[in-house]
Amino acid sequence: MKSRRKEIGRSAEEIAKALGVSRATIYRYEKGDIEKVPGQVLEPIAKALCTTPAYLMGWDEKADTQDSDNNAELCYVQYVGPVAAHFNATPTEEHEFRRLPRDWLGRRRPEDFFVATVYGDSMYPQFLNGDDILCLRCSDMGHSGRIGIIVFGNDEATLKRIDYQPGEDRIDLVPVNPEYQTKRIEGADLEQCRVVGRVIKVIRTVDEA
Repeated sequence: MKSRRKEIGRSAEEIAKALGVSRATIYRYEKGDIEKVPGQVLEPIAKALCTTPAYLMGWDEKADTQDSDNNAELCYVQYVGPVAAHFNATPTEEHEFRRLPRDWLGRRRPEDFFVATVYGDSMYPQFLNGDDILCLRCSDMGHSGRIGIIVFGNDEATLKRIDYQPGEDRIDLVPVNPEYQTKRIEGADLEQCRVVGRVIKVIRTVDEA
């Protein structure tokens, strides 16, 4: 278990979250303190480790499952839900993880990113309703015109192109879809806003049927 976990770049805490157990339990499994892993637990552990129960039991030399993205090196990135009202990008124990190719992250760590789901069509056609987006956690867009997620008010969030001019007391949240209007936030309202991520990749499944 331990060698496979390190091979795919997951921490004991991540595996524990995926299984709904404590980190100490994972360490006990890895150290052999629990000699017999319950059968109903073995399959979820194998899934969390991107392998099979047979591999963990030593019956199969092949570690990767058939759906392992062409055997690319994988990692787990936190999934925080839809980009819609009451979104909150702060990590909690309840969030899930998505398995992604590690090379998508460059030299950064998986915890520097999160995955969210696009809700609505204000960013159509660049982003479609239901698209997953890989976002780099940040508190500043770096420069005007980048697309990111900004939270304002009571944790209400939106995915927009964020335009601003240095020194000016305002930002414009610009949709791609011309049917939607630009929203300007200025003055005291800016104190209620915070950038939580910048979009770096769209993850889209195309139905070829």
